[in-house]
Amino acid sequence: MTGGKSTGRTAGEASAKARRELAALNDALTLAERGLGRQSTAALMARLLRVAAMYPRSVDDTLMWQVTDLVTGDDVSDTVKLTLIRMGWASIVQAQFRVHGLRMVERRVAVRAAA
Repeated sequence: MTGGKSTGRTAGEASAKARRELAALNDALTLAERGLGRQSTAALMARLLRVAAMYPRSVDDTLMWQVTDLVTGDDVSDTVKLTLIRMGWASIVQAQFRVHGLRMVERRVAVRAAA
């Protein structure tokens, strides 16, 4: 899928900040799925939208609006809302994997940890 907005950044140019945000969202979702997170599903959805904006060609805007509508509504349980947010996160990760493969979020940290 392609994003509805063009920001000049190509799909191959994910910044280090965007990769860190994507990894941090994963951590927050994992905590929420285990019942340990302090963030509401609305806050997690807001984070997903922020991350999706950093990857404009990875997620279609209309899909994000549909997910947002479901997450902010009262029609589904919090467990389903978390699942929808996780699916949005996974679609970004999958799109980035196709472009870049697997790589470290912050290479300098890995080098320091090995030393």
